[in-house]
Amino acid sequence: MRIQSLVTLLFILFCCTAYSQSKYAGDSIAGHKKILDKNGEVAAWYEPEIPGAAFAHVAKLASEFIKNTPPIDPKTHMPLYFLSCCFSGPHIIGEAEYAKGQSPSNWLNNPACIFAGMEQSLVSEYMVYSGDTSYISIVRKMLDYEIKNGTTPADWPWANVPFASADPGETVYRGSVRWSNQNMRGEGLHGIEPDKVGEMGNAYLRFFEVTLDDKYLTAAIQCADALAAHVRDVIPKGSSTQEFTINQSPWPFRVNAQNDVVISDYCSNVIEPIKLFDELLLLKTRLNLSEEKVVAYSKARTIAWDWLFSKAGPIVTGVWSGYFEDIQNDPGLANRNQLSPMETARYLIEHPELDPDINTTVPFLLNLVSTVFKTEGLKAIKEQTWCYEPMGSHTARYASVCALWYNYTKDPYWKKQAYDYFNVATYMTDENGVVRVGPIWNGSWFSDGYGDYIRHFIQGLWAVPEWVTDGKEHILGTSSTVQSVQYTASQIVYKIFDETAVEKLRMENKPKAVTVNGKKIDEQKNPGSEGWQWEKLSIGGVLIINHTSGTEIVVTK
Repeated sequence: MRIQSLVTLLFILFCCTAYSQSKYAGDSIAGHKKILDKNGEVAAWYEPEIPGAAFAHVAKLASEFIKNTPPIDPKTHMPLYFLSCCFSGPHIIGEAEYAKGQSPSNWLNNPACIFAGMEQSLVSEYMVYSGDTSYISIVRKMLDYEIKNGTTPADWPWANVPFASADPGETVYRGSVRWSNQNMRGEGLHGIEPDKVGEMGNAYLRFFEVTLDDKYLTAAIQCADALAAHVRDVIPKGSSTQEFTINQSPWPFRVNAQNDVVISDYCSNVIEPIKLFDELLLLKTRLNLSEEKVVAYSKARTIAWDWLFSKAGPIVTGVWSGYFEDIQNDPGLANRNQLSPMETARYLIEHPELDPDINTTVPFLLNLVSTVFKTEGLKAIKEQTWCYEPMGSHTARYASVCALWYNYTKDPYWKKQAYDYFNVATYMTDENGVVRVGPIWNGSWFSDGYGDYIRHFIQGLWAVPEWVTDGKEHILGTSSTVQSVQYTASQIVYKIFDETAVEKLRMENKPKAVTVNGKKIDEQKNPGSEGWQWEKLSIGGVLIINHTSGTEIVVTK
């Protein structure tokens, strides 16, 4: 069934106009001189002689751009990411014009996707890696703005959930209206996208775990409540030969939040609601969730998970449709995107116990995306079949999932895939931190270039620590949430949300000591044992800390 799905997708794309190899045969990519390695593959534009050095570098450039020099709207004096999906960098309008600020682009805004992505990229990933906790206040303003200016009323059927879209320049989000007559491009007035309710719910919950501010926990629970109340059991019932349709999913892609009228019926991106339910259920005792909520969340999560793997679900059918906010309605399910299968694969790698066929499922999804969304002549991934353009964020996404799969399987093929695609993705970042959409799309989107770009590189470094080459110590990731972190000459000091957790750090030398809540823990030789393990690399090594009784960790160098 999966092979048939792939063949069908390939046939569809065979009929589309592909980019010719000559388009990428010049001596530059996205404003950077193209550099080839000894094997003729595209090497990164920054320090190409040092494998992986560019990955943290472009993440730094992009993150600091949002922190220091984002475009400003001259009318409201607000950072443009509150009002617009995209902007033109100095390479398009010139340094002098850029410095004056710019008005919102004439295209619908996608604030929920932007803000949820910024939380993950800037706080959950880059803050932890860099130690720069100033990103907490930057993201706090984004999430607070969505809560205050982009949340549905409490008396609507879809109550207290975020709007996914807005017209450009609107300071209060209420769904995109301007393009509603174009076969419902966007959701229209009062329209929402339930998968973005899941995305923002996850962002709120992660940010609560960072700040312990109950405002974000409340917002996350409200998202989960709405999703649980509106889940639809669309799993095919009956015999194996019974006919069924695939035009419905557990949640619609678009729905009017005020009257609960479905606008677009199918969305394959159920992994975001699943992630939200999983984390809340994991914390049910700590958060003192009511039995009613636990039952409702568990039921909705089970319906969505079982549908995902059912004969009507996208893992079997290959119908990965319904994600991007600015696409027209697609009742025929003709459009496909790479985001949903890759984010689903990512979650399976993070939770391999959930799929007994993971060694089949994940390679299938990776091969599907690298084949269906490939770019002739360049190792870059295109966004979707209705916007069949190679883009930096999606190229980095594919690379990061390849890197995670390499870390899980130790198959060098996937490490090479990750490396080659990450190298191409670096070219979208200019020295000033402006991230272009793709090799031939010079404009910049806040979602693609920042919220959905930075995090992929940091996750790639977690999977392949030898790509961290700057001679400094870094926390690469944790099974918990980092609330604060400080790197000094003699110590790494950080605090996390959960007492039981595992952290991975890149260090130049084996640590002298590790303490948890002031108590020294011992080095262990057996992976998985409580304590810490040291894996020596050709330069420095990797420190794994496994602990069950504390949230304040100190690593002495």
